[in-house]
Amino acid sequence: MITGIDHIVIAVNSLERAIETYRGLGFTVVEGGKHPYGSYNALIGFADGSYIELLGFYEESPDHPWWDLLHERGGGLVDFCLATDDIGADHAAFRAQGVQCSALTEGGRSRLDGYYVKWVNNKVTGDWQGLIPFIIEDVTPREERLPRETAHANGVTGIESISFATNDVARFAGVMSAVTGAASETVRDEESSASGLRLAVGEHALEYLSPDSAEGLLAAHLAANRPAPYRVCFKTSGEARRWGPAEAEGALLELVGGDA
Repeated sequence: MITGIDHIVIAVNSLERAIETYRGLGFTVVEGGKHPYGSYNALIGFADGSYIELLGFYEESPDHPWWDLLHERGGGLVDFCLATDDIGADHAAFRAQGVQCSALTEGGRSRLDGYYVKWVNNKVTGDWQGLIPFIIEDVTPREERLPRETAHANGVTGIESISFATNDVARFAGVMSAVTGAASETVRDEESSASGLRLAVGEHALEYLSPDSAEGLLAAHLAANRPAPYRVCFKTSGEARRWGPAEAEGALLELVGGDA
């Protein structure tokens, strides 16, 4: 069963610069280590158990699923992952909905202290990528994969929602409703000149939006051929604020105040 958002992926040209950028935004950033397939990361963990993965490359890796998303489409918020307690059943459920994705394979990362974290996941491909999550289940204890530091100067306590840009809201929201069993509700985003469907996944939400106007922010995102994830909203006990892609390494981030 899908239990909620595991993490989001922000692909960056310089991991070192991204670490400093996010520390400057008030996040506590922990170096994560190296994957054996050319990428390395830094992590921002939250009290709700989700996290941000800042991902860069320490060597050329054109077969990596996020290499082209970074080098041809500009990177930023490129993907998201949902946690599951039955990855075999959920993998089969996504495939039954027609989602194009890889078989389940074991992945891993060598932390800076030498501990090797292991998990099982898949990769979503084709026009499903970025709109439908990849899923993960841990082999080593999950707490070994996540950063232990979850307090942040900006007060962020967790992810509230992820918004996605698509011209076919019903298709992607329908898949997520079918797999998770969650009903969707209509939503309107005046600022982005968009409307769509929103559904709950654990204590988080997924929001699929299509532009209502050719002049709006969401339409511009689609026209620029940017990765499909559009925006992440975070719960915070601090000040509500917003950072645009120029301030947050290509990602649009919003902090929703009032979370005690």
